[in-house]
Amino acid sequence: MKSILMIGIWNKYFIVNQCKLIDNYFFRACISFISMIMIVSLCSCQIIDTIQKPFSSQFPTKPQTSCEIREYQITGQNILNDAHLASIVYESDDAIQSFCKTNEYKDVHIALTSKYDVKFFTARKKGFQYIVIRGTSNYSNIKSDILAAPVYDALANIWLHKGFRDASITVFDHLQHSFPKINPDCKTIIIGHSLGGAIANILGIYLFQNHFSIDRIITFGQPKITNQSGLSAYSHLTLIRVVGEGDVIASVPPKTGVFNYVHGGLKLKIDDDSLLYSRLNDPSNSIDDAPVSQQMDITRASRALNHKISCYIQRLEVHTGKVITVK
Repeated sequence: MKSILMIGIWNKYFIVNQCKLIDNYFFRACISFISMIMIVSLCSCQIIDTIQKPFSSQFPTKPQTSCEIREYQITGQNILNDAHLASIVYESDDAIQSFCKTNEYKDVHIALTSKYDVKFFTARKKGFQYIVIRGTSNYSNIKSDILAAPVYDALANIWLHKGFRDASITVFDHLQHSFPKINPDCKTIIIGHSLGGAIANILGIYLFQNHFSIDRIITFGQPKITNQSGLSAYSHLTLIRVVGEGDVIASVPPKTGVFNYVHGGLKLKIDDDSLLYSRLNDPSNSIDDAPVSQQMDITRASRALNHKISCYIQRLEVHTGKVITVK
């Protein structure tokens, strides 16, 4: 019931308030249609089924990794390299293999989950193992995006965005059962753009709970996945959240007063001229960069290109010499 109330508020907020800014009946109709799909989808979700015992893990058991927040350093070139990985995962399998061979990534394995159609690949390079996850690319991915009801996740022990959580489980299960084994002892870097960023964040939590060594989770244009309590539980994980100026996707789901999704990790805000960041756990990291209340008019909505991974790459190319030290 709370989920439907959330969507009702969303629907009223956009249609009643935002459409005052424009006289565009087609735009209003689209928003109304999307809202109805979200309500119907949420009504069909058996949310209580997610409040159950943790799903089994096939990964080996070892002592839990330290929960202390660590200092680290990353360069603009590192981030650009990760952005190229987040981009190539959208391409064909042959293109992924060719890119990885050219850039000396080894042991490349590509997969597409049978449920939710989430594409990802794993690779190794210089002592690190990479998990790279594709963002929204088909109808199944869109369904994951719009199922915004919060559900309790027994493995993470926090509340998560249902659509992102369900998609993350399919990747996690695939890594356990239908994929060449990844090594818990190898430093792991998890990368994703858009929906892939949300999945990367949640997958990092799952792998940490299964005693993996998480070097960093780096996301581009990632939407929000949980509330403040959920973020606090995993603030020790190295999450680097790259947010482009004008990227409205980084501000959703919107706050409703029923369940307030917020951002976490270190926010790197990038535009055509600058790359800015603040101290780890600075309250400003959770602030919406492009609040929906200021973005849902035709002029601003047309700036959707700012969400494309190619836009992130273009902006990052001028900041390769930047050195970021996080304390």
